[in-house]
Amino acid sequence: MKKSEVFASVAREMKSLGFKRRRSNYEYVLDLGDGFEGWCSFAEATKGEQSTLWVATFAGVRCAEVEDRILEWCGDVVPGWDGRSYVATVSMNVGYLTPQAKWLEHRISLTEESVADVIAPNISDVTDIGLPFMQEHASCASLVTALELDKGQLSDRSLERLPLALVLQGDVESAYRELARMKLKVDEASFLAPRYLRFIAGFEKEFPQE
Repeated sequence: MKKSEVFASVAREMKSLGFKRRRSNYEYVLDLGDGFEGWCSFAEATKGEQSTLWVATFAGVRCAEVEDRILEWCGDVVPGWDGRSYVATVSMNVGYLTPQAKWLEHRISLTEESVADVIAPNISDVTDIGLPFMQEHASCASLVTALELDKGQLSDRSLERLPLALVLQGDVESAYRELARMKLKVDEASFLAPRYLRFIAGFEKEFPQE
């Protein structure tokens, strides 16, 4: 069994669940309506074992209103991503969405005969953990809750996305409270200060405090 066969099988399973593949066999999206998409990706590593893959499943939700504004104000949605602008607003390894709240990955032996059997744990990650999370968080209010999670979340991305999710759900006061964290980074001369200044200017122009 080849790695390409493993991910080709993953692609077929994801398609059967309604997901559309993006640039590779590793990233998929699902239309949730109202400008929200479910997002799923798979990260693999060999860890020095030639006949073994370790595959981790990631799940998230993308809000077009959030991501489009960041792209407009900052020039990209993740610093230094060279135009790769399609990322989830909130995303994490599915293990952090379980009661154990820790990293989860599965061992895939390339010596097995059944591709369906070896990818079954990762597909179960999607159906049992990822899909419920996506469906429950397809709103700005739910995104706020997810963005405030500590484990598994990328704090630098949350710094930009949490104020937007808050203001889009109508909580301007809390949004500006979160924006103050970004202003502190500017005062501390963070290397991202020029980017943050562009974000702050765009935010305050579109969502002025009364």
